[in-house]
Amino acid sequence: MKSFLGLFCICVFVLFGCTNDKVITKGQSFVLPYSAFGPPSMSGQLLGNEWYQWLPHGDSRPREYPVNVVVYRDISLLDIQNLYPVNQTTESDFRYIMYSEAIRYFDYNLQDVMAMEEGFPMGTLSKELSDIKKLLINEFNN
Repeated sequence: MKSFLGLFCICVFVLFGCTNDKVITKGQSFVLPYSAFGPPSMSGQLLGNEWYQWLPHGDSRPREYPVNVVVYRDISLLDIQNLYPVNQTTESDFRYIMYSEAIRYFDYNLQDVMAMEEGFPMGTLSKELSDIKKLLINEFNN
């Protein structure tokens, strides 16, 4: 799972990051799948719903929506939105989160999950969140 997520992140970054005219340097943006932020019950307040933002609700049948999250730093929100535009026709849906906000999110939720795990094991969620946080820190060279 860990290697798949890393490979997926790299592919998304290459596919979406290299098709734009503006040059983004390492440490300015990184694209992750919506699921990298944990279950929707945890990430929904930060990212919005897990389905396309132009839909009033999700599909009645379970379905994966390829919603991506762009974590960015040292670049304006407007520039990031221009580089990674939301486009209903091509079903390109992005959520934009500042790097500092993403790190705060992972810090808070890691503490919360670890506190819950004391009495109720939650599988690998704390490890997955920790791995994504480390990936972001490495990508942004902190």
